[in-house]
Formats: sequence, C-alpha cells, structure tokens
Amino acid sequence: MTSNQLHYFTKITEFFGRVLGPDYEVALHDIDDRGGALVALANGHISGRSIGQLASDKLMQIIENHEYDDTDFVLHQYGMSPNGKILCSSTLFIKDEAGELIGALCINFDDSRYRELSQKVFNLCHPDALVDTNFRFDETKVPLKAAGSRHAKLHTVPDGSAKEILTDELKKNNLRPENMTLKDKLRFILEMDDKGVFLIKGAVKDAAEIFGCSQATMYRHLSKIKE
Repeated sequence: MTSNQLHYFTKITEFFGRVLGPDYEVALHDIDDRGGALVALANGHISGRSIGQLASDKLMQIIENHEYDDTDFVLHQYGMSPNGKILCSSTLFIKDEAGELIGALCINFDDSRYRELSQKVFNLCHPDALVDTNFRFDETKVPLKAAGSRHAKLHTVPDGSAKEILTDELKKNNLRPENMTLKDKLRFILEMDDKGVFLIKGAVKDAAEIFGCSQATMYRHLSKIKE
C-alpha cells in the first residue's frame, strides 16, 4: 500500500477498534509491500498477535486461492487464533485501481463472553442441563443407556479431553467444521456419541466451541440424533 493508503486504513482500523469494543480485533494487513504482515492492530489482546506478524494461515489460503477476484469481502468465517480462541472473522479486500490485492482489513469477533452468558440463561430455562454438570453416580453399577435402545451396550469414558478427541477425529477424517453441512455435523456427533465422547465432562461446551455454535444448539443436535 502507498503511504496515503496506509495512513487512511490505519485510521479506519483504529476507528473500528474503538467503536466495536474489546471483543473485536481489527487487523490491517499490507499484502503489497510486506507480504501480508500486520501494519495496524486494534484490540490485539484477542489473538495475542502484534505488529509485524505475518497473516494467518486462513488469510494466506484465501489469497493463494484468489478468492478476492470475484468478491470484495468474505463474512463470518470461523477459525482458531494463535492463542487457541475460536473467532468469527470477516475480511475486506483492499485492491488497487487495476483490481490487484494490496491489503486486507480483518475484523475478528470473540464471542466467548456471550456464549457463557447465553449458557447461564439457558440453564435457567433448562435446569436439566445444569444437573448434567453436577450429578455424579457410580458408572460401574448403573447402565449408562437403557436396554433395548440404540445405546444398549455400556460405554466407557474415553481417555483425554473431549476437545482433543473431537479435534483429532475431525483431522483424522479430513473434516473442517466451517465446511460441514448440518447433515455432516449430525453424522459426526452421532459417531462421537456412540464412542462415549459426550460422557466426558464439558464435552458439549467443547463441541459447541469447535463447531462455532451455542451450547443450546449442541443440545438440540444431541436430542435430534437420539430421536
């Protein structure tokens, strides 16, 4: 970008950072002269990045695939930041007069605070979800699933955290949550439920984060596959 363009979009980056607030990271990348490096950043605490760092793998993939050729922006794509947060990202492509890409303005939304709040509200409406996190029993003496059901066999709780297991299974099957249809997601959730993954404490919350949805939505998915 030219110095005038850089100055202009740097001001816009600061403006959006102040207007949108601390849950939105606004990042300006100079594609033309600095190979995608960050040249302006507002609310960088969200991803933990700093000025001078290169563009994310997701942005570089967009650039390499020339997704900017037929559009001026992409909206609401979920991805993971360097510090492990799941962010909803939208990118404005900055082009020169010839239509060549010279920069990218990215807005990354961290909705973790709102998911926590929505879960608290959900627990008020559905206390059974709260009971699930506080109820304990001797799994060696009580069948986990009713006899005659799809889950007639007893499950053992898999080793490891639900997040690790779900992430590994997605990678193993070459699946990307953002590219999966609802049918794909339900099939995957069904397979994980059959393996006992959702018996692990916090599994619903971990799955909701991975799929970029609320825990209420994940409970609805689980209810649907059990019908």
